[in-house]
Order: sequence, then C-alpha cells, then structure tokens
Amino acid sequence: MSEPLDDRLRDDDALAEIELTSRLMIAASGAGDRLSQDEIDGLLGLDQDA
Repeated sequence: MSEPLDDRLRDDDALAEIELTSRLMIAASGAGDRLSQDEIDGLLGLDQDA
C-alpha cells in the first residue's frame, strides 16, 4: 500500500509548466509541418490581442 503524496511537496507552477510542455509536444508530434507561432500561442493559452 502506498502513502498519499505530501501536499507540501506540490509545486503548482512546475505542474502547469509540465502541462504546457506536454500540450506542445503532443501537438508537434501530430503536426505534419512546423507549428506556426499562432498555433503555439493558442496551445499555451496566450491572448493574441495583448
């Protein structure tokens, strides 16, 4: 039986960065060509009007 994770060890910033990197890796591996800057910005959730 494993012990539950200690919440003090949780790093929300690192987890968010891992999620964004995962999105980029998955999108890039499924793309037929290079991702455009607009596609990358969309995957990262960046506001294109900023």
